[in-house]
Amino acid sequence: MATPPSPASSAHDHYSPHLERTIQAVNWTALAAIAVDIYQASTFTWGSQLHGASNLVRFLKLHSNEDVEVVIRVPYAQEEGIDEKEMELSRLAMESEVATMEYVSSHSRVPVPRVIAYNSSSDGGGIGSPYMIVSKAVGTPLCSVWNEMQDEQREVVLRQVVDIILQLSSLRFDRIGAIFKGEGGTDHSPWTILPLTKISSSEIWTIWPAGVDKTFTSAFDYWIAYATCNIERIDRNNFGSVKDYDYVCAWLHRSLIPSLYNTSLDTKGFPINHSDFHSQNILIDDVDTPSPRITAILDWEGTSTAPTTSFAQYPLFIVDHPFWDDDHLLKPRNMRDQATFNRLMREAECRLDPDGGLPLSQAFEASHGVYLFEQLVSFPYWMGGQLFHPFFEHFFGEKETDKDPFSWTYYSTMINGPLKDKADQFKNETIVRREAVEILGEDLVAFKLTRSQFKALALQNLDKFPSGGEVRKWLDSKYANE
Repeated sequence: MATPPSPASSAHDHYSPHLERTIQAVNWTALAAIAVDIYQASTFTWGSQLHGASNLVRFLKLHSNEDVEVVIRVPYAQEEGIDEKEMELSRLAMESEVATMEYVSSHSRVPVPRVIAYNSSSDGGGIGSPYMIVSKAVGTPLCSVWNEMQDEQREVVLRQVVDIILQLSSLRFDRIGAIFKGEGGTDHSPWTILPLTKISSSEIWTIWPAGVDKTFTSAFDYWIAYATCNIERIDRNNFGSVKDYDYVCAWLHRSLIPSLYNTSLDTKGFPINHSDFHSQNILIDDVDTPSPRITAILDWEGTSTAPTTSFAQYPLFIVDHPFWDDDHLLKPRNMRDQATFNRLMREAECRLDPDGGLPLSQAFEASHGVYLFEQLVSFPYWMGGQLFHPFFEHFFGEKETDKDPFSWTYYSTMINGPLKDKADQFKNETIVRREAVEILGEDLVAFKLTRSQFKALALQNLDKFPSGGEVRKWLDSKYANE
């Protein structure tokens, strides 16, 4: 039997220390034996190896009367001392992914790889890592061929994408959250919905604090909670930094929510929303024919139920990348593809419900503002700079060349009106931090400190700060106890 390929034989040139730790941590022979036993294979051979941002993927060929190839995925082995909470999040994320894949597979025609075996415990039941074994789908990632396709071929693919979206739209639950399989299900027993905090790290992908540990039954409540967390994070983090503009923008984002979300679309529940419905997660076959065929939708990790307005956004592979210049060559093609998508969606939705008024089609066609909002609220540090001007242009008609832009007028009004006390607090905290830096140095008084961390640092070094100085005055103020 062949041994697993070495790191040097990976399909990617980039080499990560996570990869080496993972290869050394996993008992690959024992993991292969699980698949061998399931398929009653006589021998096995390790195939190609891929690694991405979070997982190592290996292909395993099982030899018997009929050869079979399966896909084995393991998350990167973590460094020693990893937080137990993060380990539990990783375990529950896999449990939710498996439950979602099983539900979608059994309740729709969406092509989903079959889960053959998995173990979400930290050591994988003796394997040395959590693991998942799934069936291998034929095809190549859509991202590798999409740009070379003719308009007619892309329309064939988009027609299938529309069909998949409509199927997912029909799979609805009564709450917004992560899908799990177990006791406690209601309409879809044994499937149930649990809070998104069960599967998402508050420090990496989302901005949920521990206190927002619940499911939601309203698009308004969900996104207001999300936007409020942004406001609170800006307030408490990066003590002494200049952040009043970010704070004002976060307030503006929250104020727009009632105008963005059509809750009438959710009367029948909340659809299953693939968390990364992008071309790298769509496999396609018959690429060189007039009728390319979608064979699988991959990577269901992080998928959840969502408000229909959030669900009804164009697939990202026909959306302009925020980092593109205005004259990017692919923008006209994306515009054509979105027009094709709209036509196909209207035709398909009309066939399903001739007298329904095409609510989903209309939601897609009006989704640009929702896209801008959700990108800014979900990824404020990554997208804030890129989408700032498109956001204000879309909602308020502001141009970058405007002499008196609305964004500046709004900011000035807020910091001199409803948010004046908070703006004054931020200004004072920059003065307080400046004194602390002069006394303790930049290494100790880093910008990344939260307000509570700065307070703890100041108290530890209280004897170094002068009586009547800015730090001591701040410690005696109400703001030090927020």
